[in-house]
Amino acid sequence: MTSAVYRDTVRGVLVRQYGQMRNGTKVLAGRIDTSPRTVRNWLDGVSAPRGEELMKLMMECDELRDEIFRLVDEGKQQCPNE
Repeated sequence: MTSAVYRDTVRGVLVRQYGQMRNGTKVLAGRIDTSPRTVRNWLDGVSAPRGEELMKLMMECDELRDEIFRLVDEGKQQCPNE
């Protein structure tokens, strides 16, 4: 998995869940205790969440959690067995 795949996956889910919501950026920022500007950067695809932020997002958004687990499973299938 590349950083672009990770960033685009997070962006896609967040846009679907919060992009059309009135004040969605502020709502999500408040729920995960980060700044609205940080959330806006994720929605715009400028950056992606770091570890702690990702954990909070996954607790808040089941769809994102499922997508991250899907990416992990895909990565496992591409790795040779040890």
